[in-house]
Amino acid sequence: MFYQLSSINGSSLRMITGMSGMTMKDLGFMGESFFKSLCADAGLTINGSHVDKTGWDFYIEFPISPEAIVTEIHQPALECKVQVKATSKRHRKLSVPLSNLRLMATAQIPSFYVFIEYDEKTRPQSIFVVHVDEDLISRVLKRVYEVTQRGEFNRLHKKTMTIHYNDENLLSNVDGESLKESFLFHIGDNLIKYITNKKNLLETTGFEDGSERISFTTKGIDNLKLLVDVSLGIEKQVEITEIKRAHTRFGITSKVDGVSTEGGKLEILDLKPVAEGVVKFKEDRLSAGLAFNSKLYTSPFNEVVPDELKKWRVKSEFFELTCNPYTGAANYSYHFKKEDRLEIKKLKNTIKLLSLLNTQGKKLNVELNFEGLQKTEFEVIQKNDSADFSEALTILDRATKLIESFDVTESVYITANEIFENMLAITHLYKALFQKSHLYKVEFGVASYEVDFDPSAEAAFILYLAAPVGSHVLGVVFVLTGELKPIENDRYKLISKEFSIEKKIVTDREQVITHDDLKAIIVEIENKYKMNYSVFTMFDEKNKAL
Repeated sequence: MFYQLSSINGSSLRMITGMSGMTMKDLGFMGESFFKSLCADAGLTINGSHVDKTGWDFYIEFPISPEAIVTEIHQPALECKVQVKATSKRHRKLSVPLSNLRLMATAQIPSFYVFIEYDEKTRPQSIFVVHVDEDLISRVLKRVYEVTQRGEFNRLHKKTMTIHYNDENLLSNVDGESLKESFLFHIGDNLIKYITNKKNLLETTGFEDGSERISFTTKGIDNLKLLVDVSLGIEKQVEITEIKRAHTRFGITSKVDGVSTEGGKLEILDLKPVAEGVVKFKEDRLSAGLAFNSKLYTSPFNEVVPDELKKWRVKSEFFELTCNPYTGAANYSYHFKKEDRLEIKKLKNTIKLLSLLNTQGKKLNVELNFEGLQKTEFEVIQKNDSADFSEALTILDRATKLIESFDVTESVYITANEIFENMLAITHLYKALFQKSHLYKVEFGVASYEVDFDPSAEAAFILYLAAPVGSHVLGVVFVLTGELKPIENDRYKLISKEFSIEKKIVTDREQVITHDDLKAIIVEIENKYKMNYSVFTMFDEKNKAL
């Protein structure tokens, strides 16, 4: 740039000066003028701010696409607010008044800072676009909150915060199209969605660790123990004194809106676990053990109470453990009911655990494995009288083996009550399938069948057995073959040689096996054996449904 000076000592003098001689006002005017030209080149409508207290220089409107589909015609045009900063330096940072930043951060629509770098030349060399994004919004609001908590709310315009920019913010070209693409990259194609997300951020940032802080006093060691139990959900409430409550944001407690009361009772609602994982009970450290999905509750007061009062609570579907991870002390309780309907393997494991926990003097190794926490191990010893669960476990073992034998692939649910109610039927079916054929004993009288037969011929007896196993019914049609031996008074007994399973039947408990369904199966089996055997069907013709 060239400037002509009038005269010095009567002589004419010309002085050459560059950007260094330009005022900030001139530089700012140049930057804003250049920004306007970029927007015009990109087809963006630009509106300037007439009051220098709004935080922004320009309000930008994007054109609506003429190709909008039916589901998009209700969408508003994209828009944003921009503050332009022109600079001749390469510090790549700028201190901005906190009042300005707050206005930009809390604006409903997208906001940007555009830095135009002249680099000691009259033509801009670089353009940097800084989006007022989630991170910057959170940092601005935190700083504003810190200042206001010091009682300096009216001095926000005196406080500054530095915005940094670097090559990540650099436009690929110094032109309007690159500027427009940068804006669109950050805004997206749905302004309503952007505004909704920003509104949610503004309302929630800084509250990640809660919105209130409560402090109180409790007296005596008993109340302190009770306080820990209340925080774990073991007890309902505890007596406390001198309660203080204040709002908090960004981890900073408010000094102006707190309340205080003399005392009352503390009750914790909607208690949530800190982790989920698995608890294993093992008879020794090297055994497989019994594993149960569980939830872990830890007391927030563990950080301040003595080690001997610290406590964890482990809650599973049918038992609870409370333990001190520092002293190894542990207690357990269970709340299993005979009418609880469980998947049969889960019921079996639950009753196995009850058996172990009710064996006097039994020492168990307990292993806690929770996500994000180090594995913890301790021992529990049963000191109460023993209880016998062996009969229930025997029936469950048999029922489980029957289910596997019948190739039942879906889950079978059962209650402890059903195990005992159907114990004999389960036992009979189990023995029918898994004992040796020579153990069967069949005796009959000829008159009861009212049929002609050759006692010297081998006989085939068709039998049907069924047992309810929880949510399912398992049945089997089987055949015993062998020789007949007369006893007395037209009575015979079968000396069985072979045992053959002809048909396995699986239904759910609500499904009725009709007489006709079963008869059709048996007739087919009778036809299979009648050519070589005297066939006897142990089937009640009067029973119309089984």
